[in-house]
Amino acid sequence: MAEEAQNNQLPLRGPRHVEAKNEVPRDLQAPFALLNRYGNKLKRLNHLQTEERNVLRPEGGENASNSQALSALTIMNMAEMILSQSTHEKRGDVSNLAKAFESDSCLARRHAEHLKRVLWLLDASEKIAKRMFDEAEELLMLVLSGSADGHPIETILTLYGKYLRERIDAERGRIDLERTVEHVDVEQAIIDLKASILGCEQKLPYTQISHFTGVQTILDSVAEAERIHFIDFGRKIGSYWILVMDALARRRGCRVKQLKISAVCSTKDSVEETGNLLSSFAESMNLPFVFKILYSEMWEFEKDGLQLEAGETVAVYMVFCLFTLSACSKGMEALLRGIKDLNPRVMIVVDVEADINARAFSARFKEALLLTCALFDSLEAFLGQANHYKKIVEKLHFQEVICNGVLSEDDDGFNRCFKIDFWRECFAGFGIVETELSQPSMCQASLMMKASPSWSCCTLKMNGKSMLLGWNGIPIQFVSAWKFQQG
Repeated sequence: MAEEAQNNQLPLRGPRHVEAKNEVPRDLQAPFALLNRYGNKLKRLNHLQTEERNVLRPEGGENASNSQALSALTIMNMAEMILSQSTHEKRGDVSNLAKAFESDSCLARRHAEHLKRVLWLLDASEKIAKRMFDEAEELLMLVLSGSADGHPIETILTLYGKYLRERIDAERGRIDLERTVEHVDVEQAIIDLKASILGCEQKLPYTQISHFTGVQTILDSVAEAERIHFIDFGRKIGSYWILVMDALARRRGCRVKQLKISAVCSTKDSVEETGNLLSSFAESMNLPFVFKILYSEMWEFEKDGLQLEAGETVAVYMVFCLFTLSACSKGMEALLRGIKDLNPRVMIVVDVEADINARAFSARFKEALLLTCALFDSLEAFLGQANHYKKIVEKLHFQEVICNGVLSEDDDGFNRCFKIDFWRECFAGFGIVETELSQPSMCQASLMMKASPSWSCCTLKMNGKSMLLGWNGIPIQFVSAWKFQQG
């Protein structure tokens, strides 16, 4: 059993003396390095080629931002500290609160300006909560008057200032919020991402670690299975399944008689080409392989459409599905009941780790603001300022987060972010029980965090049996494993 589990490990193993020397083997510095073996096909899979070179290479190198620059999260925390330590009288004019920093040689002039505008933004949000709309509008004019200098805090100030102003207009009846709020077409945005997704997976630590931990846990759960059926409910499919294929092709002692991957996706997703390329990979690895596509909304899929066969061991992979279904409780219930009927060996869930659902506007706003700062800082660190993918991700992931924090009060159709504690309680009602992530995946995730100095701001901790990945102490997403109690 131990030998079979070892044979299923992804190809990231280093020498046994690594931990003792507190060193990280070179192999771990590129967890997706094996994908380079299939370079030409992967370029087709992700439509990279020329666009990849233009999109993924930010000006000034991979980390183009000034190493001396303060992060958005640091500036936000400084502003919060100033406000928390100020008396009520002094907080009356937040402009004066930042004056002391303008002559501080330790604080660059641009950051003094950033700090002042963040103070205005926070003050505006408090005045909106108190329905002091005239004062809030004056502050927002100052927030939005700055010149964009490429710093993440500038984007944050612009986005939040815009949505706070829309909230005031809605409160005063100037606009119909339901008609004016632009919801992101997530499916179309995912299609836009395909041109650069692979290259960015190799840069973003959260993507690397979450995919690695999830697929390694699946591999360990099917260590003795000969006929394996992976069902992917995520919005994209590709590189992480190549990792699975490679590991199964190298497995000894228990030969894989058939590997089947089923993609449950909407008709907007074009995955036929992906299936053809995965089949090509499998053929080159001499791995018996079947690829199925079930065009269906996640909550409407039918078991018969997956064509389960006798003797198959089923595993389910879900990436950011809970977030997209959080506004539809009936859809969530239908999805979980449908998956339970599949009787999977394990279900891996990766999703947003945030709670932006407080009834009090101020609490909801600040939670959304901190999460956005951490996310923008991490994207800046790994992708640089000019990266096209970064801009798409900001639009894709953060507009709903900002809408939740700034605009929505009740269940008005916005997707909701919930922490793992909420989902643990929710899943229990369906007989879904949290289980351990595999020990090999946990060990390798820890090593991956130490593999590069640029990952030093990443944080990894446990909540129950689930892994939380974050940036500078702010949780961003969770990785979890679940089993179903039948009956």
